[in-house]
Amino acid sequence: MLSGTVDAAALRAAITDAADSGAAAVAHDGLRVTGRLDLAHCRLEVPLALTGCEFDSPVELTGLTGVAVDLSGSRLPALHADQLALDGELRLTGARLGDGDPTPHPLTEPVGAAGARAPRRLREGAASGVLRLADARIGGNLLLEEATVTGGGAWSLLAPRLSVGGSVHARELTTSGALYVRDARVTYAVNLHAADVGGVDATGLVCGGGFYADWGFRSAGQVLLRSADVGGVVTFHDSVLAAPAGALLLSRIRVPRLRVDLRQPPHGQVVLQDATVDVLVDSDDTWAAPGALHLEGLTYQRLESARPVGVRARLGWLTRDPHAGAGTFEQLARSYEAAGDDRAARTVRHARERHLRRRDSLTGRVWGAVQDALFGYGYVPRRALVWLVSLAAAGSVWFARHPPRAAGGKPALAWDPVLYSLDLLIPVASLGHRAAWDPVGADKAVAVFLTVSGWVLATAVIAGARRVLARG
Repeated sequence: MLSGTVDAAALRAAITDAADSGAAAVAHDGLRVTGRLDLAHCRLEVPLALTGCEFDSPVELTGLTGVAVDLSGSRLPALHADQLALDGELRLTGARLGDGDPTPHPLTEPVGAAGARAPRRLREGAASGVLRLADARIGGNLLLEEATVTGGGAWSLLAPRLSVGGSVHARELTTSGALYVRDARVTYAVNLHAADVGGVDATGLVCGGGFYADWGFRSAGQVLLRSADVGGVVTFHDSVLAAPAGALLLSRIRVPRLRVDLRQPPHGQVVLQDATVDVLVDSDDTWAAPGALHLEGLTYQRLESARPVGVRARLGWLTRDPHAGAGTFEQLARSYEAAGDDRAARTVRHARERHLRRRDSLTGRVWGAVQDALFGYGYVPRRALVWLVSLAAAGSVWFARHPPRAAGGKPALAWDPVLYSLDLLIPVASLGHRAAWDPVGADKAVAVFLTVSGWVLATAVIAGARRVLARG
């Protein structure tokens, strides 16, 4: 086994000779390596371990085919391992990569006002990264726990189309730049517990287990999981999306369970447009600011939170989206119906009508205000009954004190102020009292008022009922 300071060429020769000699493994610890270790396109039939080593030049593993590679605890300016193919693990636990420059480079790709415009796809040939794993295939786990990657500009990890047969373990990973893992395939889980990164672009990620950016996870840049397909859970529980660009962009994600109950409100936007989830878990303490939440097209079966969130608070959550439409309200109403809470569903649909009325023309807003006042757009039907009883009572009191004269001079019916008032209010059916009496003066004005009120009430109820039936 080599020791002390060695030349990279000598180390390469020792590795290849040991592999060719049929050794069970090639392992060196604590070496200081001068020059560039180049194992590009080599084939190693045994595991390679270079632990606790210090390299003064980037390590080149591009196109290497092997069993497993362990660089745990080592220090190296960069690791270039595009198209790496391993049957087992790539282990970088506790490794230090980069030039040590801690200057942060948060992911700050522009997003449109509605959060809908995706960042441009990276020009991979022009981009650089300290840790490069583009098109790499790792049969086991990728271990980056407690590793540090600094310097190198915007991207600390550049790994588009990475394929991992196990899981990505990156607990307490620290990077100055962002992680680029677009279109990656991970059989089990991505674990970023307590990691501190400059952002994540995992657009198009396919992951069979879960994506865990929780328990102290911190990002100073955007976290993108657009169009990702995750089989288990995506969780940002107790995470921090910090300044200057911390944001969560999850449009078109597909996942059974999504948790966005952060440690504190996010610095930037939370975009859930066209996302499909079964259960959405959040916390009203950490909702995105008004104008920074985008929910249009989000579908879910159930909402959960650590503490109960009332329907009025949920409506406030919806209206934090400046572009919320009827579909956003209807989705919330359906989730309440699925939970058996029909009253909350009616409350949401009533709020939907009020929300839509604000965008209507002046006459539409006036007519909507009338319907809202009379019976709540059909979602508060007892309000119409209250109006009917109140008007009938007021008319009865008035006509009890001011009975009109009989029509034709001879009464055809016994005088009854209650039946007379109801006959004036009911616009279709007649009780016979309306034509039997002939009010004049102030009595005439009261009678006309009750008649007009009855028509307005009936018209509003019919219009609202048609709307409710049509949308139902």
